[in-house]
Amino acid sequence: MTFEERIDWFSARNLIMLFLWKDRFLNPLVPVQLQILKSSGLLKNKYLLEVMEEHFPEYDAELPRGMYFPVPISRSLSDGEDFSTKLAGQFFYDFIRVDDCQKWSLRDKYITGKVLSLFESNLFYEKETNHYYVEYWSDSRWDKCYLECVITPMLGLSVESIPDGLKLELNNHKTDLIDLHSFRIDTKERCFALSLNHGEVQLADTPRFWLLNQLDETGTQLVLNKQLFPLNISS
Repeated sequence: MTFEERIDWFSARNLIMLFLWKDRFLNPLVPVQLQILKSSGLLKNKYLLEVMEEHFPEYDAELPRGMYFPVPISRSLSDGEDFSTKLAGQFFYDFIRVDDCQKWSLRDKYITGKVLSLFESNLFYEKETNHYYVEYWSDSRWDKCYLECVITPMLGLSVESIPDGLKLELNNHKTDLIDLHSFRIDTKERCFALSLNHGEVQLADTPRFWLLNQLDETGTQLVLNKQLFPLNISS
């Protein structure tokens, strides 16, 4: 397999490989980040290739799903240590999980308070992988962890009508335009829409009530600036 094919092989098994380059963890599933890694020469290390091509595939069934850091594992091999699932587990992050109620947890413990605020403030969406992740400065580098989500972790707190359409204020303290053709409502009457840069967004109560007040008489279309937009129904 080529390196790219192996990375795709890992991705299909919900294993994400992260490589620290300078002060940031890079994901080779993102083309721009892959090119940086290739140019760095990091991927030519024989111990790193051994980890990727031999050890991880061999132990695939025994490795928990999540994020792994092959570079420090390869350093341990170069120092004479044998590969084992215990060694891999020393350089592993579990996914942060977001449930159907947008509750965040890590290893079955809910994330609340200041930690949740930190994570939400540093929440991003990766278009290339269709994954959400948190990334924040910690101990002289950027720490990064991906989310495994039942529904989107992105919440629209308020909505504003502007000449270009509708703009949402998000729970990561950023704003984004939304696709006016992407509104949907589920059987729990939760409203969602696709944003330009942050994937799907669930609307909080205030913007949801505002949106539902824009429905036409049929209850299936939104009237915005005298134009009609579909409200899709989903399970």
